[in-house]
Amino acid sequence: MSTCPMCGAEFIEGTDDCEQCGNSLTDTFSPRETISEAEGLLIHRIRELKPAKPFCVSPDTPTGKVLRTISEQRIGCALVTDQQQHLLGIFSERDALMRLSVDYRDALDKPISDFMTPEPHTLRAKDRIVFAVQRMDLGGYRHVPIVDGDGKAVGIVSVRDILSYMTENLSDDTE
Repeated sequence: MSTCPMCGAEFIEGTDDCEQCGNSLTDTFSPRETISEAEGLLIHRIRELKPAKPFCVSPDTPTGKVLRTISEQRIGCALVTDQQQHLLGIFSERDALMRLSVDYRDALDKPISDFMTPEPHTLRAKDRIVFAVQRMDLGGYRHVPIVDGDGKAVGIVSVRDILSYMTENLSDDTE
């Protein structure tokens, strides 16, 4: 018996779809030891990166408050969400550098929605890690928001998460 990578339900090998959650099982992979780290990016899902819980703020949150929290908590971005946690935008370190001018003090009381990147590209936890790498590379991003099926922000994946994943898999292969 094997277990579904989405919900953990047991299934008989050769089954096409999980009876519990409906996840396709046709691409179920071999044990981690038999694949390279590059193949792992193609096969493994974003949920294996254990996306961090995002720091979420409302669109009217003062920019100064967001900057302070990002700095104090040593995080790379804030997700801007509505009251139901639907993603509206992202405000990253890069947004701070590129969108706030040398007169940044004038912007501290303005809403973060004035400086966020609206409608950022997102992924879901069931997407493959390689899609996060591709989005980051093509868009020049260091963070990709993770949303659920309803578009609610549930996590954030950083380039550091992917590098850590690759380092762990590489060290497993060389031992």
